[in-house]
Amino acid sequence: MYNKMFYWSKDDNAYITNVPSLPGCMADGATIEGSLKNADMMIEEWIDLAKELGRDIPDDDFPFIESTEPTSIDVASYILDKLDAVDTWMLQKLVYYCQAWCLGIYKKRFINDTFQDYVNGPVNKRLLDTHKGKRIVSKKHYRSVHVFSASEKRFMDNVIETYRNEDGDTLREYTHFEDPWKKTRGGLREDENDNKVISEQLMMDYYHN
Repeated sequence: MYNKMFYWSKDDNAYITNVPSLPGCMADGATIEGSLKNADMMIEEWIDLAKELGRDIPDDDFPFIESTEPTSIDVASYILDKLDAVDTWMLQKLVYYCQAWCLGIYKKRFINDTFQDYVNGPVNKRLLDTHKGKRIVSKKHYRSVHVFSASEKRFMDNVIETYRNEDGDTLREYTHFEDPWKKTRGGLREDENDNKVISEQLMMDYYHN
């Protein structure tokens, strides 16, 4: 089985599902369910074509996460090691998506920490405190030496691959469209903060596949 990660695309007016372990394997659909179903068909076609061309087929993604209990800082350090430098909005959202997709796919938390419903999308307070006042952060700002398991690395690589070509503004839009942030904020004005914790159950329910 391969992990599938979806998001709403305004440009395509559809849900896009990416299969990060299979380069170029994507599908769209009018609904999340439709996009995921179409992605299953694209996986079969991708594998059939690879066999026909004699190309290697990546191993299935891990069926479970062997947790080493990383912090949000550890995860941020890994992401920056892969991407070098990103804006802080993007970093926050990538760390959030590691938590959210782990809950959706593996039914367990990735980071033993919480995310809150800030105006600009889900925010981890511990991470916010480390980059407050900065717009761009790089590996030099995060010196974690945490040792991740193979399954954690593969999973984080999948998250990074899905979103690496976007920027912080785009990822902010993605999270604003998705239920966990929206439902936590309820009827708040766009510029109003209440800093409620986004529940893990909301993430699990929305990102499952």
